Amino acid sequence: MTAPILSVIVVSYRKGPLLEECLLSAQAALRQVDGASELILILNGASPGEPGLSSELATGVDVVYEPENIGFSPAVAEGIRRSKGEWVALLNDDAIAEPRLFTQLLAAGSSAADIGSVAAQMRFFDRREMLNSAGVEVDRLGIAYDRLLGEPANSSEGEPVEVFGASGGAAMYRRTMLDEIGGFDESFFAYLEDVDVAWRARMRGWRCLYAPGAVVVHHHSATLGHGSGRKYFLVGRNRVRMLAKNAGTAQLRRYALWMLADDLAYVVFIALTQLTFAPLVGRFAGLREWKRYRRAGAAGRRAIPLARVSGARAALRRQKVWTKRALL
Repeated sequence: MTAPILSVIVVSYRKGPLLEECLLSAQAALRQVDGASELILILNGASPGEPGLSSELATGVDVVYEPENIGFSPAVAEGIRRSKGEWVALLNDDAIAEPRLFTQLLAAGSSAADIGSVAAQMRFFDRREMLNSAGVEVDRLGIAYDRLLGEPANSSEGEPVEVFGASGGAAMYRRTMLDEIGGFDESFFAYLEDVDVAWRARMRGWRCLYAPGAVVVHHHSATLGHGSGRKYFLVGRNRVRMLAKNAGTAQLRRYALWMLADDLAYVVFIALTQLTFAPLVGRFAGLREWKRYRRAGAAGRRAIPLARVSGARAALRRQKVWTKRALL
């Protein structure tokens, strides 16, 4: 049997109708792919025989049941272990693929041998003229953010351009690259695992392209909710883990005080506006593990170019976009 050119992995946790829409759109987009492909569904917190996924919808899908919610990163890692494709694509269970999604991702990925990943264009489901993500960037303070967040879709580039990395909500990865860098860090559970992958890949010389013709619409944070305490905790903890693994010594020496001041301002802002200290608790949890994660990333760590710090105004603008999305 010919090995598939593309393996698509969907990780789901109790999404119901959203998952059905996602799978139907993924199956339709895969029919446009020239070559063999496979679709793998990891169902977190589910067991065989439970109501939810119809037999018709599951036809041709490799369904993996995880009785407990093992998290996004471990589920992705399990999907990658089961997959056989030259390329591995991730699609959130709350995202809907447009028909040309995978053909556009593959076209961009095959354009050069050093392309390790490709980012899709993600738009908000409830405002499809607004961008959710056009790839991700990381600045010199180690702050990760979605490119063009909140901008009109027509403001995007028309042709593929290089970006720092891809949002795991809709992305494609070269298997060779994943094997070389060690894949997804399962300890992250959820959030920033995609940025960690991007950072490690760039330190190994792999590039990422943003493919504007590869479009998905996205129900953002439909699992935990954008402003949930659990998400704030995980993002805070994983931010520290990511910095420990990937930030160069010179970067930390130069920007440590700035990082501390920025994080403190963010923690205070969320405490005052959202009435939660979860971002602070998460960061303390990460700091307790700093030495272990610093050692874990030592072998592959090297200095790479990062984006200029965009400042408080840009951060507040991004927060305003998320706040509006949460209220809709």
